[in-house]
Amino acid sequence: MHLSRRKFLAYGALTSGLLATGLGRPALAQSQRNVNFSLGFRVYAGESPFVFGQESGIFKDLGINANVEGASGSADAIRRLATGTHDFAYADIMTLIEFTVANPDLAPKLILPILDHPPSSIISIGDKKITSLGDLKGKKIGVAANSAATKLLPTLLATNDIDVGDIELVTVEVSLRDTLLLKGNVDGVVGFDYTSLFNLIQNGVPRENVHVLSYSELGFDFPANSLLASRKVVQEQPELCRDMALATVRTWRAVCKDPKASIDAAVKREPLLDPKVELECLQFIIENHVLTENVKANGLGFLDTQRAAKGLELIERGLKLPAVPKLDDFYDTRFLPDAAERKLTA
Repeated sequence: MHLSRRKFLAYGALTSGLLATGLGRPALAQSQRNVNFSLGFRVYAGESPFVFGQESGIFKDLGINANVEGASGSADAIRRLATGTHDFAYADIMTLIEFTVANPDLAPKLILPILDHPPSSIISIGDKKITSLGDLKGKKIGVAANSAATKLLPTLLATNDIDVGDIELVTVEVSLRDTLLLKGNVDGVVGFDYTSLFNLIQNGVPRENVHVLSYSELGFDFPANSLLASRKVVQEQPELCRDMALATVRTWRAVCKDPKASIDAAVKREPLLDPKVELECLQFIIENHVLTENVKANGLGFLDTQRAAKGLELIERGLKLPAVPKLDDFYDTRFLPDAAERKLTA
């Protein structure tokens, strides 16, 4: 095939661009498939990679045009998938499991684990620090009603020989949770570490005065927020699920290398965000929940079966499910990208 000089230069520029982004597949020629994507919360650091994936062109290079929308929480995101208003979502696995037990025919499917380390934690500040199991006794802890993390807490306490009766659990509104902690109405709160930590920092609490007792320190080591797909998309468009999982891995790889680019995309959508605080938050998420030793060794999305089994037993007891969930009940592994693609570090 003979190429004119102009066509040769154009072809070379396109090929170089694809190789530079690690997207060697010529997917730009694909027709764009429009999808509705629900975040698990509002647009901010923790959700920013999916905004970045769309804005940067990583999604589009795999033939995906995503309408990325915020949500009020994982339960909201999962309901959107179940009712068919959205195709994909970023939401918590525990919440998905609980929904799957109640709605087995409507429930979405997990197609790519992302947060490898659970962010659910007990957060305290100042002199009322809770940094060990012994510190919990006699404390007043603010918890959100009906959240999976709240339901799991008594089981985790019991496995550590702590009587839940020794702790006062106070139901609070999620929107007021950190404010109540700041005012001293509670001694600690249950929430995602990165959400509460950086909320408190923005409200003037020095980072060294925020204390985090992770659920993993209480014995619960299970992935959290992940990529989910609606049942309809899984059944009718498996290739789209594969491409979304691959686009998500490539997005997180890019974000791990340049987190500021992800925050810039979020700030473009939400100008009132503080870029400095959001960048620190995203870096915290990457260091503590994404680039774990497991992910460095095995790639994003790797889930050891023994680890999963232990976590599922605790979830069954904590959520009072009729039986221990099986991975196949909620996880469709067909869409997991190849191990080489899932490596986030060189």
